[in-house]
Amino acid sequence: MNSKKIIFGFSIFTAVGIIAYWTLVFAGLFPVEDIIPGYKNWFMSFPAADFWIAVNAILLAVFIKKGDEGKSAIFGLMAASGMIFLGLYALVYGINTGLLFKLTADELIEIVIKIYCLSVGAYFIKHFAKLLNRIPSKA
Repeated sequence: MNSKKIIFGFSIFTAVGIIAYWTLVFAGLFPVEDIIPGYKNWFMSFPAADFWIAVNAILLAVFIKKGDEGKSAIFGLMAASGMIFLGLYALVYGINTGLLFKLTADELIEIVIKIYCLSVGAYFIKHFAKLLNRIPSKA
């Protein structure tokens, strides 16, 4: 399969996943409880950052479809850096609080999200770093 199709699929999946996830949270279908002191406040601080990732993922998909490698690389790296930050931040929080080791259904979902963010974010960075090296400089 062509890497553009893979990245397009990941970018759409990322954006749709983020929007669906937070829709479920705000609709009360995925309730957030204070499982440790301050957890709910920590958790609810993520929507703006997650939507930043979603917007960049959508723009990445748009520019891949348009065939604009330069803008695809920019938005791909922006989405990737957000995903890496989110994955690392949530991973370290889970380790520091011990929540990562309490394998509830909710935590298993969160672990999958962490793994997704770190692996897809790293894949995007690798791909777009190579792409930027192939794009001729205008300077």
